[in-house]
Amino acid sequence: MALMLGWYFHLPSCATTFEVTTLVDESLRLLVDAHRRSGARVSLALTGSLLAQVEAHRPGDLAPIAAAIDEGIVELLATSYHEVCPFLIPSSYLRRQIALDVDIKERLFGCRPTAFWSGNLAWTPMLPGILSQLGISTAIIDEAHLREAHQTQLWRWLGDDALRMGSLLVDTLMSEKVADRRYRLHQADDAILDLRILSNDLRRALSFGTSGAIHHAWDDAPLDGLIADLRAGEALSESAWTFCGDDGDRINPVSIGQYRRLLDALGTQMACISAPGLKVAAKTLAFLPAHAPGGIDFWQDPVARAYSAVLDELYRAVEAGRVDRDDVLPLQDVFPIFWKRIARAGWYYRRAQAMLGGDQP
Repeated sequence: MALMLGWYFHLPSCATTFEVTTLVDESLRLLVDAHRRSGARVSLALTGSLLAQVEAHRPGDLAPIAAAIDEGIVELLATSYHEVCPFLIPSSYLRRQIALDVDIKERLFGCRPTAFWSGNLAWTPMLPGILSQLGISTAIIDEAHLREAHQTQLWRWLGDDALRMGSLLVDTLMSEKVADRRYRLHQADDAILDLRILSNDLRRALSFGTSGAIHHAWDDAPLDGLIADLRAGEALSESAWTFCGDDGDRINPVSIGQYRRLLDALGTQMACISAPGLKVAAKTLAFLPAHAPGGIDFWQDPVARAYSAVLDELYRAVEAGRVDRDDVLPLQDVFPIFWKRIARAGWYYRRAQAMLGGDQP
């Protein structure tokens, strides 16, 4: 199967015009141009809110994306409209977030995405049904999530006077190549999803942080070695999926040179996420548990709980008819939880306070 590459782009609602233009000029435009020049296919997850910001501040830069879609170079993936954590918001709001994202992509580019990328690869078991209702048949999950889903829960008696039982999760003896296999989720009769597993090893080698091969702007050896390994191994074989994805800002003026070299070397072997399936039978998964990237403690610390309390109050105000539901959607962005110490997180609290107080923010 061909190598699949995907890139995820988002900016929060509190982003400035300068940040939007910088992202377009120093990342998104470089990426799209590189793929159009090489002919290598790629999947892009641009959140609906980011597209709205680009439309407002740099509308001319939507045209190259539209042209790349028409050329079959770029496939647009569905996301949530704002970058939300699926297991932290009510399912009705989650569906609204994804539906709005699909709608803006259909309006701007005339196509409805059929594959989905959840922000930070977080997951809730409510997602398959929502995606199925919206005509989405493929989803990306993290390799760590797949391994968690295969863990076995064991129970053991604890040797104390209270006669308690303890529970622990044990990793099963899974192959190191789990990310390259085919999987299909049959969580419900009407919620069958083909899964693409993001390979942690490939992301680490190619793009992660500032140490991946594309970030070595003046040293060709890391990328040459990675390309040789891909060609020599099973990553490009006819019996395996090979998907690598990362945040889109990994493509920038420093990394674009090596990235172009990657496309020149392997571009003819690249495919989009929704490429036709292999003839190899898919392994069936009956259930995917919730997944908390970085561990659940990150999403349940005092900062997260404080902000969740604000959202809960907004939900009650919506139910009481004092706040419009869609006005709450930007505040479901994970920014104030993910960036716990940044002053701009205050934008979300101030906006919520204005809404709850009946004043316009």
